[in-house]
Amino acid sequence: ICNIPAYSQILARCRKGKYLRISWPIADNEGKALRPSIIISRLRKLFPLITENSNIIKPESETGEIELITGRIPAFRQMICALRRKADGMEIPALWRDVYRWFESQEEWKQKCLSLKEAFKYKNIVHSVEHNKIISLYGNNIKTSVSRLEKYSACPFAFYIQYGLKARERKIYRLSPPDIGTFMHTVIEKFSRQIVEQNISWRELDREWCKDIVSDIVDDMIEKMQGSGIAGSKRYIALTMRLKRVISRAVWLIAEHIRRSSFEPVGYEVDFGKNDKESGERGKNFEPITIELDSGIRVELEGRIDRVDALKTEEGTYFRIIDYKSGNKDFKLSDVYNGLQIQLITYMDALWEIYGRNTEQPIYPAGILYFHIDDPIIRKIGGANEDETEKEIMKQLKMKGLLLADVKLIKAMDNTIEGTSLIIPARINKGDVLGKSSVATLEQFTILRNYVKELLKKLCAEIIEGDFSIKPYKKKGITSCNYCSFSAICQFDPSLKENSFRQIYDYEDEKVWRLMEEGGF
Repeated sequence: ICNIPAYSQILARCRKGKYLRISWPIADNEGKALRPSIIISRLRKLFPLITENSNIIKPESETGEIELITGRIPAFRQMICALRRKADGMEIPALWRDVYRWFESQEEWKQKCLSLKEAFKYKNIVHSVEHNKIISLYGNNIKTSVSRLEKYSACPFAFYIQYGLKARERKIYRLSPPDIGTFMHTVIEKFSRQIVEQNISWRELDREWCKDIVSDIVDDMIEKMQGSGIAGSKRYIALTMRLKRVISRAVWLIAEHIRRSSFEPVGYEVDFGKNDKESGERGKNFEPITIELDSGIRVELEGRIDRVDALKTEEGTYFRIIDYKSGNKDFKLSDVYNGLQIQLITYMDALWEIYGRNTEQPIYPAGILYFHIDDPIIRKIGGANEDETEKEIMKQLKMKGLLLADVKLIKAMDNTIEGTSLIIPARINKGDVLGKSSVATLEQFTILRNYVKELLKKLCAEIIEGDFSIKPYKKKGITSCNYCSFSAICQFDPSLKENSFRQIYDYEDEKVWRLMEEGGF
């Protein structure tokens, strides 16, 4: 043992007294767990009868509290913890008042005591921003987007920091999820534009041809990005090669969906409010979505639909909106109710109005769907063949969303449907009866449409009024703070009385429809 320097020091200290006390922290100042030195585990083996005590549990008597008063710095920290308990309404021993008076009487600690007083008076509250400052930030003609309003619903303060003050994280050259999503969206957009320009139908695409075109588009994009962003390093260029497979899979699956459907794409990257963009075969540009507030202020919403499909029938024209997502986005009616998922409904409402004004034929919503861009790994069971593997992949990448509750329309979206569809969130039971499906009647789509209109109006009014409170949401343990970049600015602390999460719940669809119909927020 004496050959180990650390043990030599321990033994040397033992010679000067009867006892040796060894202590170690279990966490740092931020609360992160710390592991004790390896010496501790070795001492436990050498001296199995060694006594161990912990001061994590606060002492119940004043005598026990006195034992916490050791060195000046540890005593000051223990005093802060005691005063924190007092501020929370708990009783603390009177000795901590004496400890505070002592520190306050010491010249070198006086300023720290004053800072401590100010800290206990502090309230983490954001006051309303004055109207003239709102105009300075956003202008008289306020322009924003539906996705930004979703951000406001998630947390008003995060919206204010990002889109009002325009705070930005320091750019680090790395391949992050937003970069990947944007990259894949751009490749699919270019691919869609190319087949339109060459007058090629999705129904006629060859799989190898798709792979070659996607590969050419990716190579061209990387070459143009040399030296910056995603192409800033050879490692990232190598990572984008993997995206070729993912995007090729997505493109082929889009073609397969269209082949199984009677719907035809009528627009790609359809813009609202972006009038500086050229109008071409890949889509149309529309005026921004305008919201008239009670105060007379107009708010213009910009946005983009990844793809619009249409089906013409004797009853009218049905439209469905497809949104490409690199993440596994699910559709929840309760999230629409809480303002966290209102983009597709807003776009559907805008198309409903625009086409309704420009044609005598009735216009109907067929559905709003998320298309998941991915290349999942499938575990083969036994001797699964290639067809079974493809079927399992399609099942995992099935679109999610809300469809019109019409059996004829469901069959038009999936001509091969037998029981549960492989491509849309629908099931048809025997006798052409809808089974477990994510559907809504035309009346419910109208309720949804009207509710979201009023919700958008409410959110915009709150922004104009300067309400940027720190109000992150919490749902089943997930919070809007989880992926927020501005926590260092807001310093949201649930231990403070004025800071609390906005609890939202996954209500059953029937309850959500009832709440929307009643117009409650």
